[in-house]
Amino acid sequence: MIAEHGVDSFSLRRAAAELGVAPSAIYRHYSDKSALLKAICVEGFSLLGQQWLDLMGSYVASVDSSAQSISLARFSAGADAYFRFALEQSVLFQLMYGEFGTGSADWSLEDENDPLNPFTILDDILDELRDSGLISKRARVGAEVAAYAAIHGVSALAASGAFRGKDEAQMWEQLEIVKRNLLSGLRNEDVLNAPSTVMEIDPVTLIRTLKRS
Repeated sequence: MIAEHGVDSFSLRRAAAELGVAPSAIYRHYSDKSALLKAICVEGFSLLGQQWLDLMGSYVASVDSSAQSISLARFSAGADAYFRFALEQSVLFQLMYGEFGTGSADWSLEDENDPLNPFTILDDILDELRDSGLISKRARVGAEVAAYAAIHGVSALAASGAFRGKDEAQMWEQLEIVKRNLLSGLRNEDVLNAPSTVMEIDPVTLIRTLKRS
């Protein structure tokens, strides 16, 4: 329904009609449209997390038992699961990252009590990559946000149709580039020692410069 009519046109009454039940049946469970859409988003994140865990199990089963192989397989599986979910469930994915999902005041990125929270799963995987020596200990600090943002970014582009003109193989190659660059960057200690690009600028001087230009 949301894919066909959009979020703005979605209503509990329309949902009830689609399901063939009385509106009162839905109102007994959800107070309004917002409550139902939030519940859909929560279920969406759980579904994403479960698919992430399932694919990790499959990938790990295909590699040797070394800590490096396992942690690398889990990382790759997590990114692949996220990207696949975005492609196959694009409407739900975009709803989850809108006002009723991540934009909701009661939503938390770092819900450590939820074993299906994708952010928490990724956080644990990065710890495994660090412990196995595949990424730098210093680069690991705070890397979960950057890693999540990179994987989410390319997935969101795919879900939105931004890669139109590319076939499926070419879209997946974009994800592979992101994964390679993430791991490469987290291995590189020099990135952490790069000079700051932040400049102290006097606002008065800036205004005068702009006026002269």
